This record gives sequence, C-alpha cells and structure tokens, in this order.
Amino acid sequence: MCGIAGLIYYNSALYDSLGSTLLSLIQPLETRGPDSCGVALYSGQVTAAQIKLLLHGNSSTPWPQVQQWLEQQLAAMNSLVDCQPIPEGLRLVIDLANGNFDPAQFKQALHSQFPMLHVVGMGQAMEIYKETGAIELLNRKYGLNHFSGTHGIGHTRMATESVVDTHHSHPFTSSYDLALVHNGQVSNYYKLRFQLERMGAMFQTQNDSEAIAHYIHYQLLQGKSLEAGLYQLLDDIDGTYTFLVATRDKVALVRDKFAAKPAVIYETEDMVAIASEYRALLNLPNFDSNATIREPSAGEVNIWSVLPTAKETAERTLVNH
Repeated sequence: MCGIAGLIYYNSALYDSLGSTLLSLIQPLETRGPDSCGVALYSGQVTAAQIKLLLHGNSSTPWPQVQQWLEQQLAAMNSLVDCQPIPEGLRLVIDLANGNFDPAQFKQALHSQFPMLHVVGMGQAMEIYKETGAIELLNRKYGLNHFSGTHGIGHTRMATESVVDTHHSHPFTSSYDLALVHNGQVSNYYKLRFQLERMGAMFQTQNDSEAIAHYIHYQLLQGKSLEAGLYQLLDDIDGTYTFLVATRDKVALVRDKFAAKPAVIYETEDMVAIASEYRALLNLPNFDSNATIREPSAGEVNIWSVLPTAKETAERTLVNH
C-alpha cells in the first residue's frame, strides 16, 4: 500500500507554492507507507536547448573526482553549462545545441566509472528528488518548500516487492521529462520487463513500477499519443494499480479495470489536485468544498494538459476504457 498525489496549476500566481502544497498533499498519506518518498517537480528554468540532469550517490561517493570527471567529459562535448552540488548529488545543466550529448552513452560511461551513482532524472522541466523515510526529511534535505513550478507528482511508499533505498523509491523515470508514481502491483512484471528489455529498455531497479514508466516511453516512441498509450496499457499491464504519470506539459491518472486502488480528484478553475485519499486534499490552501471532487471509475484514464497560454487554461481529456 502506497500513497500518490499530483498537482497541476492553471493560475501562475500559485506557481511559487508548488513544492509546499504538493508536500502537504503527500504528508497525510505517510500512513499508507512510511518507507520512502519522492517528488517530480516541473518548472521552466532552462532554455529550449538545455536539460537539467540530477545525479544521486551515497556517503562513499568521491564527489571531487566525480565533478572533475564530469567537467572533463562534458567539456569535451562542449555541453556543460552548470554543475552545482546538492545533498548527496549534483545538479547539472547541459547544452544540447551542438548535438554531442548522448544520454544513453553518458549513463553507461558514468556507471562504468562510478557504479554507485544514479541518474535520478533528466529533462528540460523535470527535477526528481527522493529519499528514504519521511516527507519532512525530504523537505529539509532539499528545501522543496520553495520550489516554484507548474505541476508535479509525489509518492510515499510501503515496500512490498523490492529493497528500501533511495533508488527503489518513486518517482521513476524512463526518458526526458517523464516521471511516474504508482500504488499497486504489476502481476505480469517479469514478462513485461523481458519484453521491454528486448526492445532496448535499460532498467535500474527491481521495482515493478519502473516497468510501467518504460512501457509508457515505449508507446510514445512508437508515435502514439499519451492518451493512446495509456489506453493500450490497460490491456497490456495486469494487476491492481492506480498511477500518475507526468510529462513536460501533462499529468495523467490511470485506474485499473478493478478500481482496487483509491484516488480522488479535486478540480477548480485554478488547479487540479489528485490524492489517494480525500483527507489529503483538506491540506490544500483555500480548500473549496464546492469544487468538483470525484472518484475515478474503473478503467478510467484522465489527462490534464498545462497549456502555456495567456489565458492559463487547460485541456481536459477523459477516456473511459
């Protein structure tokens, strides 16, 4: 049993509260799983030709050597824009304009040189932060209360099928700006993983939730829309699950055909909030009991798009399967 939460802002006046509000949604859900927690937060802090890349290590990581190696490797590609230390990690900004940076090759070279390091996430908008233990610890470590952005998803975990450490914590990612948080079980995980690995997916953990992230990425690589890929997922992935997947400009909520795992949706003109339990929504600033509040049906897919327009509107798509 885990807890998931998501937040999409339509009103730019709310952007500065993204980190604090998302954490306040997740915190009540710690009773569903206190082992670890994490968030994927989205903001436009780099230029169109740049990406953010977050690395995570441990207490034995030789950070001065790591930083020197990174500077040498990325300087040779003329790609490094910035390299800043964060707790147990580094936050890089990489320039893609010259076309020299290959993420797959970079990950392989990094792992070969420093096997204790993990690429937590990369993308133009996305930053992923996760930790074992409580939400408050995550917040103190990274100062996420002050994170400003448009949307985000979060998770608190009860480990049932894999180890408890930062790398097996949610959110999981499989490509630029794609993150996933999941409550439930994937019954056909081993078959799914085998198929995805044959198609080129590179798994970093033994967590079944990672397979969902790779599956969605594969569907997108086939040219399918997010909606079509999630529609197909309901046929291909067995189990009981509710999950949130976020991209640079969308957040989607998927509930399996049995509706065995809970979710509640809260919608106003200014925002959409999603949580595993209604009581978490009560932590929203200016909670409005007259808002549209509902539980998704079995086999329902919801997709919200954050559109960067002056009207600050959102496209809402509801797909029943």
